[in-house]
Amino acid sequence: MPIYIRKGPLEIPPGSEKDWASEEHEDYFLRDPDQARDSLPQPYRMIAKVVERLIDQTIELINIREQSREEEKLKKKTDILQPAAEIHVSRKVNCVAAGANGSFLFVGLSEGLMVYSLSGGDWICGWEADKLEVCSLSICHVKNQTYLVGTVDDMGIARLFYFSEENLHFVKAINETEDITKRTVCITFKLSHGGDYAGVLLEGSGECWLEVYKLPKDSWLKELDHAHAAMPSTPILSTESTGMHLSEPKITQPVLLMKIKPPKPITGSTFKSVQEAVQKSDDSSVFGTGQNHVISSHQWEQQEAIFMGIYEKYLSIDVPTIPEGEISRHTMFHFLQPNKILHNDTETMQSAVPNAISVHWSGCHNFFIYLLAKSIKDKADVDPKADIVWPCSAPIKFSAVSSCTSYLTLALENETLAVWDMKYSGFPLAVVALPEGRHIGSLYYLEHDACSKEPPAATRAQILVWCTDKSLYLVTAAGGREHGTVLLRESTGTSDNQISAVSPIHSLPSMVLLHYWNSTVELFDVAKCEPVCQFGLPSTHMLASPWQPVYALDTDNLSLFLKGNEKVTPGETLSADNDGCSVFVFSLNKLIKTQKPVGVLSQNLPWEQKCKLLLQSRLQTLPERRKQIAESWSLLRKQASDLMHRDTPSR
Repeated sequence: MPIYIRKGPLEIPPGSEKDWASEEHEDYFLRDPDQARDSLPQPYRMIAKVVERLIDQTIELINIREQSREEEKLKKKTDILQPAAEIHVSRKVNCVAAGANGSFLFVGLSEGLMVYSLSGGDWICGWEADKLEVCSLSICHVKNQTYLVGTVDDMGIARLFYFSEENLHFVKAINETEDITKRTVCITFKLSHGGDYAGVLLEGSGECWLEVYKLPKDSWLKELDHAHAAMPSTPILSTESTGMHLSEPKITQPVLLMKIKPPKPITGSTFKSVQEAVQKSDDSSVFGTGQNHVISSHQWEQQEAIFMGIYEKYLSIDVPTIPEGEISRHTMFHFLQPNKILHNDTETMQSAVPNAISVHWSGCHNFFIYLLAKSIKDKADVDPKADIVWPCSAPIKFSAVSSCTSYLTLALENETLAVWDMKYSGFPLAVVALPEGRHIGSLYYLEHDACSKEPPAATRAQILVWCTDKSLYLVTAAGGREHGTVLLRESTGTSDNQISAVSPIHSLPSMVLLHYWNSTVELFDVAKCEPVCQFGLPSTHMLASPWQPVYALDTDNLSLFLKGNEKVTPGETLSADNDGCSVFVFSLNKLIKTQKPVGVLSQNLPWEQKCKLLLQSRLQTLPERRKQIAESWSLLRKQASDLMHRDTPSR
């Protein structure tokens, strides 16, 4: 084994190591003789120096060109789009939502809810309540001019409304109670596509649970039609505000289907025998949560101590714990349409009505799926058993589904993304790890042709990952080795240039709306990795709360709605009566000419034609798949050969 010996007389090395490996003295003080290497003889040593110098010069040239490219981008003038219309609101606006057909704008106010017409900006109807601020708003298009509206106020009360025939009807307050000791807070209120179901994530008394409701929307249509025919409708509803109470038609109340609770922590077994545990596990047709086991508490602690002792160096990172009061921090749920994972048949998969709901809880490794196609009982199914359980390698942090629920992405606490094709194949597309030091903050899907009714030519999903340091990544998953990560926006040192909100435009697959802390709103092209335009407000107004912007997107009509406040001169203060603002409308139709909306590409093809297209796409990718299989086999043969030579004793 060669070992370096320092030239010259033996002496105590100097206290600084900066000059030990200088170019003048090629020898250096070696701490570990096992790392010793023989120096290259001439002329190879000179060749190595020339190659290293060429590499350094190349890297320096690349850096110069990248810097000049960035400077050119900064010099390039970005178009500023001016608003096409303005809707003045006389009260404080907290949230907005645009109707699916581009006819109505729903506005959550400091004292209720209002509906405006987008054709002329006129007020249509509203629901008023003193000292009640609507903080979040979600709408669902049912049919024609009919919508379901879900709101959550500043006290965490979830309410459901029904908008039809230009009238807003109050349906139900989900978690309102007069007993303050039993008060619960709504964390998330979500309506399914089409308005068949509603999910409400509630928290109270140190517990968290999910309530799923069946919405009788067809009955509501008939009941409201009879009510409108019997008596003239009044556009305003007032409650607890002016003392005026208008009679509301009696309609069928939503039905509570199930109340889902998070799984209990796995502890030592309480069963006295194996037979008792087997009886408790029912038919064992799916993976369970691990609750029904026969491991005692003493054995559990002993095995955990052995495991921690063996893998201590690999478990140096502390497992994050859930702080008290943040039970629902990473809890998310989604309504799922029929897909391969749920083992649906061909006819069922053509339906757009959700037939399952998925949920994952904070600090839990499992992803739970519950089927919704159950008979409505007199009593809700409390704490039902999950129909499908997906165990993951780490606790689930975030999740996202595409608008058609064809793709699912799970973000784990080890900063890894698992992307699944749920509709067509039922297999995972890719497992992608973010660069070191990046932590996932939220996920967004970029929609494309795969979300149409046609089978895709190639299964491909694109996910926007917004990190906690405000950097933005684009993750592409196409199955096999065809996946990658692209940095779209780097985290800046100053807070003014950091991203405050991200919103993809579903009808334009490569466009995303970016909000910045410096009040800049930008339309960004992901394919070209460059901004398309910025949205400017009139000189008399400024963007309201850029750190938490109030905006809405009408993806069908390509319209953007931004809340703007009137500018206040220095020394001037707003009066209590002057609390109004404006919602500015921007049209993207003239700006986007080369992009084809996703909805235009969709056609109602017969199922035989869809199968034919899918088989054709598989045949087109056959040579590439054969090449990948051959490479995998040669790699396995090489590894097996290396193992055989290593195990063969030398003679």
